Amino acid sequence: MFLKNLKLTNFRNYSSLELNFSQTTLLIGRNAQGKSNLLEAIYFLSTTKSPKAEKDSQLIKQGQDFCRVEGLVESDQEEKTNLEIVMQIQQAQLFKRTKVNGVPRRVTDYMGNLVTVLFSPEDILLVIGSPSLRRWHVDITLAQVDKSYKRAISEYSEAIASRNKVLKRIKEGTSRVDELDFWSDRAIESGQIISKKRRDFFEFINTVEKRFGEFSYLYKPSEVDKERLREYLSREIASTNSLIGPHRDDFIFRLNGLDLAYFGSRGEQRTAVLDLKLSEVAFITKSQNSKPLLLLDDIFSELDTDHREHVISVVSNQQTIISAVENEVIPDEFLKSVQLIKIEEGTATF
Repeated sequence: MFLKNLKLTNFRNYSSLELNFSQTTLLIGRNAQGKSNLLEAIYFLSTTKSPKAEKDSQLIKQGQDFCRVEGLVESDQEEKTNLEIVMQIQQAQLFKRTKVNGVPRRVTDYMGNLVTVLFSPEDILLVIGSPSLRRWHVDITLAQVDKSYKRAISEYSEAIASRNKVLKRIKEGTSRVDELDFWSDRAIESGQIISKKRRDFFEFINTVEKRFGEFSYLYKPSEVDKERLREYLSREIASTNSLIGPHRDDFIFRLNGLDLAYFGSRGEQRTAVLDLKLSEVAFITKSQNSKPLLLLDDIFSELDTDHREHVISVVSNQQTIISAVENEVIPDEFLKSVQLIKIEEGTATF
């Protein structure tokens, strides 16, 4: 899987930009020039999600009412796919459309045409942040390569939302307890699919060779079945919320068996996230027999010399796009082997 071309219109600080990429591309420039925005655009093209923006409307260049992100992707079989996401604000409402080769597609069918793994400085929040952020990350990773997982997540979310409405009505005295059965059964069916696929994911990444330290990832599932739902029923009615199931799952980062959120240094936490991302590359490669696009944002400033050298040794294994701050210490041999693009105030020069 290879991103050959990217076009941006009114995305973040880019009015108009078109770039062609090689096997390894280095984006270099001062801070706040648009390097991270460019990687964000590629991730958005891949997943239809931004890893940073709270609202999609924040991706539209200030003063404009639409943005467009387009990409030309070449598969390992040399098949070419044109991807396009357009977002338009009309009457204060945001509309987002996805297309594959000019044909409108649902997000479920769109995802998977360009598979990416992104590492950024903000990812340290995966270690120290909320469980919802960690669940979101796992969901995005699995949904890119497994349509049945994406479908199960959608069905489960609908079941839990509907189930919570019934719980609220039961508490208010306007619904009966047996009205939960339909949505409970749907939540169990889709929830067990989600739990199994998450468990398989963590089992795999824990077997991947560790280059940075003895990191591991402990999956903490919230199982959902009829017996546990009966056990939690009274508490769920009181809170009007579903209290068990995959929407309560979590996982923790560990080094030598210790929880890094509490016992890890900032450097160890950041290195653990990078280890997770490289393990995800291995998982995706195995899942779809094709390597994902690796996006590394500000990677050299985040790692020591030994870890930088290891990253350099693995970037050539798949297409990789890296951002770096100008004048940063980057090995000369690496600079000679990459496509170098300078980013300055939303423009690119070669």
